[in-house]
Amino acid sequence: MVTRSIYRGFSTQKSWETRGRSFSTADIQTIKADLLNHIYTIKGERVMQPNFGTRIPLMAFEPLDPTSIKIIEDDLREVFTYDPRVNLIDLIVLAMPDNNAIVAVLDIEYIQLQEFDTLRLEFPTGS
Repeated sequence: MVTRSIYRGFSTQKSWETRGRSFSTADIQTIKADLLNHIYTIKGERVMQPNFGTRIPLMAFEPLDPTSIKIIEDDLREVFTYDPRVNLIDLIVLAMPDNNAIVAVLDIEYIQLQEFDTLRLEFPTGS
């Protein structure tokens, strides 16, 4: 039985050898790559789409305070609202002062694939 992928993409994130001599991705890998590309694109950076992206890449030297946490939480919610392939079930954003980082734990559902996953993203910040 041959299974077909619903979503197909291209990524150079992992080495050529570990992917079986291919740069192609499918389904969940493709969706995750698209979400991360959206998260790490600065607003105004995409041509003809000034509202695409987040402020998260600019947060590297911001203080680790409730305002920074709120910005990251709002931007992550916006990314997951933008992508129709996923449903954000739960979002927890925590300050990690010992690591100078903000950690986001996201429970998501891949709608068409009917699978659930937990993503953990760490964003470095200032002190």
